[in-house]
Amino acid sequence: MINMEYDTWNNVCEGIFKQSKQSLNKYLQLYPFSILTDDEKELIKSEEFFYKFIHNGALFKNKLVFDFPKHYIQKNNSSFRNSKLVSPIIYVYMECIGYHVCKAYTKDSNTTRCYYAGNIQELDFHYKKSYERYYADINESSQRFQYYYKLDVTNFFDSLDINILFDLINKKSTIIDSRTALVYKRLLQSIGNGKYPTIEKSCSLSFLATNVYLDLFDSKLEGFLGNLHEIEDFQIIRYVDDLFIFFNTSDDLLNEAVSIIKNFVIHNYREIGLNLNEQKSNYGVSEDISEELSAALYNHYVNEQDIDISSMFDENNMKVFVDKLYDIARERSHNHDRYKEIKDEVFSISGVQYSSDEVFRYLIYYRKGIFNDAELISKLKRLLRRDYKIIKYDTKNLINMILNTSDGDLIRFFLNEIFRNDNLDSFDIAMIINYLILRNFQHQDLLNKLAEYEPNIYKYINMYCKNSFVESLIEEGNNGYINLILEDHYDFNNDLKVWYIYFMYRHYKNSNDILESFSYYKSYFDRVTALLMHFKGIEQTGKGKPNYKMYYKQGPIIKSYKRIKFNQEITNIEDLIEKAHDLRNHNPINHSSAEVMDDETLNIEEIENIIIELEFLLEQGFSGEVINE
Repeated sequence: MINMEYDTWNNVCEGIFKQSKQSLNKYLQLYPFSILTDDEKELIKSEEFFYKFIHNGALFKNKLVFDFPKHYIQKNNSSFRNSKLVSPIIYVYMECIGYHVCKAYTKDSNTTRCYYAGNIQELDFHYKKSYERYYADINESSQRFQYYYKLDVTNFFDSLDINILFDLINKKSTIIDSRTALVYKRLLQSIGNGKYPTIEKSCSLSFLATNVYLDLFDSKLEGFLGNLHEIEDFQIIRYVDDLFIFFNTSDDLLNEAVSIIKNFVIHNYREIGLNLNEQKSNYGVSEDISEELSAALYNHYVNEQDIDISSMFDENNMKVFVDKLYDIARERSHNHDRYKEIKDEVFSISGVQYSSDEVFRYLIYYRKGIFNDAELISKLKRLLRRDYKIIKYDTKNLINMILNTSDGDLIRFFLNEIFRNDNLDSFDIAMIINYLILRNFQHQDLLNKLAEYEPNIYKYINMYCKNSFVESLIEEGNNGYINLILEDHYDFNNDLKVWYIYFMYRHYKNSNDILESFSYYKSYFDRVTALLMHFKGIEQTGKGKPNYKMYYKQGPIIKSYKRIKFNQEITNIEDLIEKAHDLRNHNPINHSSAEVMDDETLNIEEIENIIIELEFLLEQGFSGEVINE
C-alpha cells in the first residue's frame, strides 16, 4: 500500500528501542516502548511483521490505531499545545515517514543553519543535542555580527498546510509516490483533525515542518539577503519557526534594513500560509542577545565545560522560591507572568546569566536530595494548603518537586485536593497525568478519576502503558479476520488495494464524513467478500484468483453468503445487502442521481448500523463453515 522500505522500518525501530528506559518512561507517548521485552522488540522490527502488517496497510484494520486522544503538553507560558496521542505502532509509522523523506530530500537552502527537535537522520528523538548546537551557533554569530533580527510565526504548527508540505517533498523528484502520499496526508489530517498534528517527541514531524516546509522560504531569504545592499553580510539560524538573522550594517541603515527584511518575510511567509508574529519579533544589538537566549551556557554548549550550578543554587534558593509563591497565593495575586518573574528573581545571579528554567529543572532532576530538607517540605505544605492550583503554572516540574520530597503527608494532601475536586480543568488533568507517569501508573483510584474526564487517555494507559502494546496489536478482538495474515492461514491474495480502501474508510469515518466513509466501506465490503469466497473455496476465477468482478451485484453476494454456516445466526441477509446496495447506488459519491440527498428520514446512525452489520457478516463469514451443495 505504501512505498516504505523495510530498512526504513527496521532502522527507525532500532533508533526508538535503543533509547534508555529512563529516557522513554518520562513521556506518555514514549512510555509504552519502555516496557517492551527483547522478544517483542524483535517481533515489531522483523521483516515478516513489516510485510504482513505494515507495508500492506493491514495495521489500519486494527480497531485501536485510529484512536487519537488529545494530550496535555504544557508550554512555557502555561498554555497547552494542540497535541494528540497516537498508538505506539502509529508513532513508529509516523517517524518512518520523516526518516524516509530525510534520506532522499535535498535542501534548497545552502547557508542557513537549521535545527529542530532531534535529528531524524541520526535517529535522535530528543531535542537536547540539536538545541545545544543551535545555542552554540547563536552565541558564535552574536560575536561575529553587529545586529540580530528575531522572527516568530503565529500558531506555526496549526498553520502548516499539509498539501503544500507534500508538494515541497516531491518538488525536485518523486520521493513519495501519489498513493503513498495520499495515505500519509490522510493520516496526518486524521490525527490533527484536518490540521498538521503535534505529537509528543515526534522528531519526524519536527523535521518535516522545519527542514522541508520552511526550506524554500529559507532559500529565498538567503538569495534576498545576499542581494540586499543595506547589509554587508549575514547568517540565518533557525530552530523550527524561531528564526534569527544576524547581519552587519551601518547604524544609519539599520532601521531601513529591518523594514525591508520584515516586508520580505511577511510576503513570503504568506505564500506558504504562515503569518509573522510581530509581538514576538524584535531586533537589536547582538551583544544583547542574552535577552533572547541565556548566553551564559555558551561555555557548556560550545566548549563542553561543566556547569557547576550546585555551587550557586541549593535548597535555600528553593525555600525563597516557595516563600515567594506562598506570598502571591496568600494575596491571591498569582498569574503566569508573576510566577515567571519569581522564578527569574530566585534562580538568576547578576553577571552569570543562566536561564532560570535551566537552573530550576537542574535542581529538580539532578539535585533531588535538597527536597528532603524538613524546612523546605514544611514550606511546600503551607503553599499547597493555601492554594494547590499554583502548580498549574509549571505542572510537570512542580509535580516532580512534590514527589522528590518523598513526604507522605505532602503527597497525600495533593492527591486529596485532586479527589475532592469534582470539576477538574486541563491543569488538574495535566497534574494527574504527570503524577501517574512518575509513579508508573500505580494508582488505580487516580486512574479512575482520570477516566471520568479523559476516558480515551485512560484507555491509552491501560492498553499501552500498563500492558505491552504488542498484545493489542495481535489480539483477535482488535484485529478480527486480519489475524489470518499474522497466523499464516490466508494472505488475502497479497491484496494491497483492499487495505487502502479500508484506510480511506477509516479516515472519512474519523472525519465524520458519513457518505464518503460509507462509499469506501461498501467498496471494501465487496472486495473482502470476493477474498472471503476465495478463501473458503466458494468462488474464484479460472486462474484461481479472487473473483472481484462478481461481487458488485446483490445476487452473487447473497447467494455466496448462503453457502456459509455462521457461528451466530444472521437473519435478513437479503434485506441488509439490499439496503447497502441502495445506499451505495443513491450516494452522490457513487452515482449522479444522488437520491440519498432527498431522503430526509435517513440518518447517520442508520448508516453506521449498516456498516456494523456488514462487518459482522464478514467476521461470521471468515469464522463459519462452508455448506456443501
